[in-house]
Amino acid sequence: MKIDDRSQAMALTEKLKASLPMKVRPGKQFLRMLKEKGEIANPDREYEVTSVLYSGDEGGISCALASETTDKTAYVVSITHLEVDSSHPLAAELKEYQSQRTRKLFLQDKGGFAKELLANKSVKPKKRSSGFGK
Repeated sequence: MKIDDRSQAMALTEKLKASLPMKVRPGKQFLRMLKEKGEIANPDREYEVTSVLYSGDEGGISCALASETTDKTAYVVSITHLEVDSSHPLAAELKEYQSQRTRKLFLQDKGGFAKELLANKSVKPKKRSSGFGK
């Protein structure tokens, strides 16, 4: 099943590369992973994204996070596991990508009828009509 529209994801990746470095905060999944590894999981900690790459439907858009001198570990995290500052110029576009990808991954994991519907869904956005019967 197709998760991302490859051309849109690649275009967003290129826009992100042009806007580097950028500040992000850890999302719930990233915080959970830090806790599982026994590391300090601070939701207010800011990370700096130093590199962005698109790793296909399997990984989506991934971000390399700069490690502080005290950190022994470098992280490469899916953009869906990060929170972007709302003042960032690409914040709205990133939020849309994150919500679409998360929804499609949820439906893929769920399977059944929802998965079948998603497979048949058109990727193109629908044009809004201006009234009844038009």
